[in-house]
Amino acid sequence: MKKNAHTPEVTSREKLILSAERLFSARGFDGVSVRDIANNAKVNSALLGYYFGGKEGLLAEVYTRHCEPLRRERGRLLAEYRAEAKSLTLEAVLDAFIRPSLEANQGTEEGRSFSRLRAILLAENSMLLEQLVAENFDETSRTFVKALCECLPHLKREDVFWRFHFLLGGIYYTALGPHRIHILSKGKCNPSDPDATREELIRFAAAGFRAPAKHKRPDKPNRAVSQKPRPVAHKKKSAT
Repeated sequence: MKKNAHTPEVTSREKLILSAERLFSARGFDGVSVRDIANNAKVNSALLGYYFGGKEGLLAEVYTRHCEPLRRERGRLLAEYRAEAKSLTLEAVLDAFIRPSLEANQGTEEGRSFSRLRAILLAENSMLLEQLVAENFDETSRTFVKALCECLPHLKREDVFWRFHFLLGGIYYTALGPHRIHILSKGKCNPSDPDATREELIRFAAAGFRAPAKHKRPDKPNRAVSQKPRPVAHKKKSAT
């Protein structure tokens, strides 16, 4: 059987990505060298620079590989819910955002490995992580904030951003430390059940988003009434 001329290149590139993901999630970004990745992948270290431009480029590839399916599924669900109803409900928007996140981290070693990688990067190099998060999620996040604003007309946009920020924290901690609730509840709460976890998180988040705003939206100002200055009364000079 004749080999495809491109097969060795594709295989080497894939080996580097898989090797980097394993090592980064175990030892962090700073704790892994280009040589470590290449040796683990059993390829020439020069190929890492050729394919990715360096270690940061390889990390970006690893990160994007996990984020792309998540972004795509969130967009698909949001579009589906929008098409099904005349107007979006808050629970539908939350489901479209939360469901793919929990499913991506449940039951697969790849999902758990990626969660460990994010945790390590947060502790080790938060600026690099912030850059990766912005590149991969800013556009999607703005789309969902806009959808949430549609469902929550009593809130200012900055109120929605605050509550969206807390939602992200809930998702992140749920994915990263699911064992904690299992221990605290003595097994009564089972985070390994993605459907039950999603329902609880949606119910909690929806109540938070529906909470009253800190400051009410200002009422529309009344028509301005022009006030003419009152004439100044001049006192008569007393006779001296």
